[in-house]
Amino acid sequence: MNRFLTSIPRLNLIPSLPKNPLDYPIILVGAGAIVTLGHLPAYKIAGFPVKGIYDTDRQKALAVASKWNIPKVYNTIDEACATANNENVIFDLAVPSKQIESILKQLPINSHALIQKPMGENLAQAQSIVNICKQRQISGSINFQLRYAPYIVALKDAIQRGWLGDRLTTIEIHVNVHMPWSSWPFLTTVPRLELTYHSVHYVDLIRDLSKPYEPSTVNCRSSRHAAMPHLSPVRSSYSFEYKHDPMLYVNIYTNHHHRWGTKHAQSYLLVEGTRGAAKAQLGDNLAYGENIEGKQTDYLQICSDEITDGKWIDIDLEARSRFPHAFIGPMAAAIRRCENKNDQPLTDIEDALKTMAILEAAWKSSTNNMTPIDYE
Repeated sequence: MNRFLTSIPRLNLIPSLPKNPLDYPIILVGAGAIVTLGHLPAYKIAGFPVKGIYDTDRQKALAVASKWNIPKVYNTIDEACATANNENVIFDLAVPSKQIESILKQLPINSHALIQKPMGENLAQAQSIVNICKQRQISGSINFQLRYAPYIVALKDAIQRGWLGDRLTTIEIHVNVHMPWSSWPFLTTVPRLELTYHSVHYVDLIRDLSKPYEPSTVNCRSSRHAAMPHLSPVRSSYSFEYKHDPMLYVNIYTNHHHRWGTKHAQSYLLVEGTRGAAKAQLGDNLAYGENIEGKQTDYLQICSDEITDGKWIDIDLEARSRFPHAFIGPMAAAIRRCENKNDQPLTDIEDALKTMAILEAAWKSSTNNMTPIDYE
């Protein structure tokens, strides 16, 4: 489409940034792909300093440090923590969820930590993470970066300006793609794979879009796939209800085994209101294993009765995409809290706990709440 209208107000694409990011260096814990594809490119763009890195695989940490000019590679977590005792450091935990609790217990008292999603693999683990942070006075937030993707920041700006009307009527997320689960060997034993490691992003996003209201009930169906029966549920569908507006229609559908190319693959967010609609393509889902550097795989299109005269237009994302730009937002929020303790991140651990509570209810729904059909 690419019909960028210069006559309409420019939507915001950038999250709120800290005033003095150089005063709060980052120590990375983890050197996996999410760090090299998301965290480090984002921090380079934003000018966030990375002081050091630790990974259980020291050679991997050394390679990442060499490529990204990270000054220090730590031999142990304790060594990383020791260097932070007299400095305003933010620990960036990019590790599998089973490692989060043990790492938090090793961080210094009164630390700041940005924690990779998911927040544990169930509600009990999520609550334990909150408890550890409280006990050790750790200011923690969860890296739910989809909230900060440029097309989501712009969409929320349009909603707040009333471009879609005075209320939302529909939120739909539809993902039908091929996901190379084998790229993450640790996922083979995860009991709630798709819910906790993928659609957790979408559950968190619908919470963000429907604020200040929260879903009151959820109906979920999550299942395995015949092509990979050894993996726990790898596709899911959710339907949510809201007490404040029973007519608000909110659904999530995910299937990660569409292995027949991208021609009919889909990865989109659709939001409709009383006076307009918006559709965003979540392009990274369509490009696993591909080099998309320099390519614009994300888009946002808006149709507004008032602003666009009922015509669909493209919003210029200015070459920004979820990878890596979305990763600026969570770290920016963590640094802002260092600057002002009253400036709470959107994905503070207490807020993220609500996302995990929804996933817990969804899992219970999927395993217990199917209604038999009576054909008699």
